[in-house]
Amino acid sequence: MRDEEATNSEEAPATAPPVLSVRAVDKRFGGVHALKSVSLDILPGEIHALVGENGAGKSTLMRVLTGAHPPDSGSVLIDGAEIRLASPQDAFARGIAMVWQDTRLAMTLDVAWNISLCHEPGGRVLVDRAAMLETAQRALARIGSGADPLALPSELSRAQMQQVEIARALSRSTRVLILDEPTSALTPAETEGLFQVLAELRAAGTAIVFISHRIPEVQAIADRVTVMKDGVITGTLSAQEATEARIVSMMVGREMGLDFPPRATAPGDVILQVSGLRTAHARDIAFEVRAGEIVGFGGIEGSGQQQTARALFGLGIRGGEVRLNGHPVPLSTPAQAIAAGMIYVPADRQREGLFPIHSIRENAALPNVGGWTRRGLIDAGREAREVAAQMQGLQVKAPGPETLVGALSGGNQQKVVFARWFIGASDVYILDEPTQGVDVETKMELYGLIRRLAEGGAAVVVVSSDLPELIGLTDRILVFSAGRIAADLRSAGATEEGVMRHAVGAAKGDGDGVRDRHASGPDGTAQGRAAVRRRPLLQRYLPGLLLLALVVLIAFAASLAAPYFLTPRNFASMGGQIAPLAIAALGQMSTILLGGIDLSVGPTISLVTAIASYLLSPESGVPITFGVLACLCAGIAVGALNAALTTVLRIPDLVATLATFSVVQGIALIVRPAPGGRVSGEFADAVTMRLGMVPVVFVVAVVLYVVAETLLLRGRLGARFYATGGNVASARAAGIATDRLRAGAYLFSGLMAAVAGLIIAARIGSGDPQAGTTFTLSTVTAVVVGGTLVFGGVGTAVGTMLGAILIILMQNVLNQLYVSAYWQYVWTGALTLVAVGFHGLRTPERRAAMRAAAGRLVARQRAPIRRPGPPHDEDTPQAKQECHR
Repeated sequence: MRDEEATNSEEAPATAPPVLSVRAVDKRFGGVHALKSVSLDILPGEIHALVGENGAGKSTLMRVLTGAHPPDSGSVLIDGAEIRLASPQDAFARGIAMVWQDTRLAMTLDVAWNISLCHEPGGRVLVDRAAMLETAQRALARIGSGADPLALPSELSRAQMQQVEIARALSRSTRVLILDEPTSALTPAETEGLFQVLAELRAAGTAIVFISHRIPEVQAIADRVTVMKDGVITGTLSAQEATEARIVSMMVGREMGLDFPPRATAPGDVILQVSGLRTAHARDIAFEVRAGEIVGFGGIEGSGQQQTARALFGLGIRGGEVRLNGHPVPLSTPAQAIAAGMIYVPADRQREGLFPIHSIRENAALPNVGGWTRRGLIDAGREAREVAAQMQGLQVKAPGPETLVGALSGGNQQKVVFARWFIGASDVYILDEPTQGVDVETKMELYGLIRRLAEGGAAVVVVSSDLPELIGLTDRILVFSAGRIAADLRSAGATEEGVMRHAVGAAKGDGDGVRDRHASGPDGTAQGRAAVRRRPLLQRYLPGLLLLALVVLIAFAASLAAPYFLTPRNFASMGGQIAPLAIAALGQMSTILLGGIDLSVGPTISLVTAIASYLLSPESGVPITFGVLACLCAGIAVGALNAALTTVLRIPDLVATLATFSVVQGIALIVRPAPGGRVSGEFADAVTMRLGMVPVVFVVAVVLYVVAETLLLRGRLGARFYATGGNVASARAAGIATDRLRAGAYLFSGLMAAVAGLIIAARIGSGDPQAGTTFTLSTVTAVVVGGTLVFGGVGTAVGTMLGAILIILMQNVLNQLYVSAYWQYVWTGALTLVAVGFHGLRTPERRAAMRAAAGRLVARQRAPIRRPGPPHDEDTPQAKQECHR
């Protein structure tokens, strides 16, 4: 059947012109010649596999095809016509979509919005949320995924995140679909489902580029196979020609066996002993690993194997006992684990394994510099020798040790991670997906290296989703299912079917196992699923609701303590003070939501009041409209300067706006060295006008916030803010013009600061170069207190408005109680610190820590009282300290 399909697919492309082509494409990165005159044709209705070693140029070529990297020379053609792809958005518009190996989802947007990002259904401003959910459900069902469209990516397993990436690509009108290691986090059943989808797409005429290091998968699905090596294409094979031996030979330039190193014959004494281990996703974990032994952790994704490995290294909440060489060790932090002789190589090398902006030397040497230090200085000679030896032993392909790690291929990056921990010797090595995303030759090298570690007397734990690797590399396999160890198998007699039977069978029969929280909600019932669907809005507005309760509580207390608090005049005064702060804070929020900050807000307000005292003066002879426009333009000019510094010159936001703070404040003092001048009564009356006891400017501020919250909640613009603030790289991969968005945020912040300055000028009736002194801190406080995370990606306009109200309310109450203004500075700073700490508890890690601490406390309270006797483990100082925490 497969041969017949291959024959048909070979006949069809013979007359069909290429849908996508590259001709003589060259690309260099500094001294690295990544692509060397590469030419390739992708035909409609075919699955074209692209294979090669890490560093062969595959990823660079795909980045050229998706508009992420312009070629230095050569051309890209669609339907025979040469085109220029300036950005991923250009590629999307022309029907080219890519699913990246390292997940590029917007972590602060739910699954449905991730799938529709940058092509949301609805109007030009607001989206059709119902249609978006329907689109997501259709796309997920198409690939057989059970991911909840309303879940955040952080709540999904790695396999589900990969499925969402694929669903997002399929939700577009895609002519060319590029898949980079799409099965790296999928189970065999999920992989089979993906292959069925790809077969349907091929039959419909979609061209598919399939990048994988798993040669059996390539042979099972590809119509043609193109092999790359060292930036050039070494050849293209038909499905019939693509034997494993030939592919490997073309990849590495020589014949190469794929055998695993011999297994251990006689393991030594027990080194690692675990009993009663508990994590958020596993329970009652007990096992031993001996010297010279490699033990594998296998099972369905999310069954607890990875969480167990991380808990052993002090990552994640755990209970139970861990012994090394017979001695109990506290492993509540990675530092303790390392000190005890335990090493962990994480699966996510980008986020947890490497420092991409630093060199190979700095990355490899970091954990070891303490032993190379004399009188506070690192022995540079020893550092260079040790790192060079590791680079040579691991065959890291790089110009030298000072090469930035971010410029290396995935396989060479993985070698650098290994080099870091292999400089010294440890008793236990925990390797989480050690060969994920690396080529065949690198895999063979790593297999030999891992076996040599065991032969040297270490105990090795390998977590792998690649069943052939798990069976071939290890001595024993612990099969995890539903958060428990379901089987302990000898690898020599294990089969893929046998491992999966234990993994799936135990999960079906274990009623007390760890549930899939995404499939059935908190309680596994339909009501539980409905509760999960209602949860996003509650989570979004919970900080605002708490802040509203605090505002009401303070207002009630103030009405009892301050006799003039409830007077109409006082409320009118507060409304006039809230308006400029709220408007300036809205601009500040736009920058913080993107992970930046605008420290120039206060000086901009001061500058605008100074300019207004001249141009809006009755003696100026300038029309009020012109004066107002000039003041607004001054604010926009400051925003434009900030935008240029951050997006063109790439100066960090904090440094750029700190410099602007000084420059603009100096200009304000030059324009108006001391308070003075006069603002026309006509302008002041218009701005300070009231509707009853409510200032008009307060009503304007409320309207602005209603519009802003609507755009953030259901607008296309809001999704782009949240996506960019959550992860800039992911936002760019989705086609968002992040630099343009950041520039727009600074322009908006400058404009809002100018509006606030005009309101203040009208209220005080003159110009004051110090009028905005307190506004920079106050706007940041209002935003952060309102629930916007300082690192971006999370926040609401409603919360920021309530934050501004809270600040002015407290200032008003303290004034009425005759508290010194100096204490008000203390109050504002303290409020900011409390807000940052409180909102930090909203992260999944902090919530898990709080739940675990509460669980330990309950367990302690329910434990029976023991009679006096010999001290137990729970009575040790370490246990008492753990209980205290």
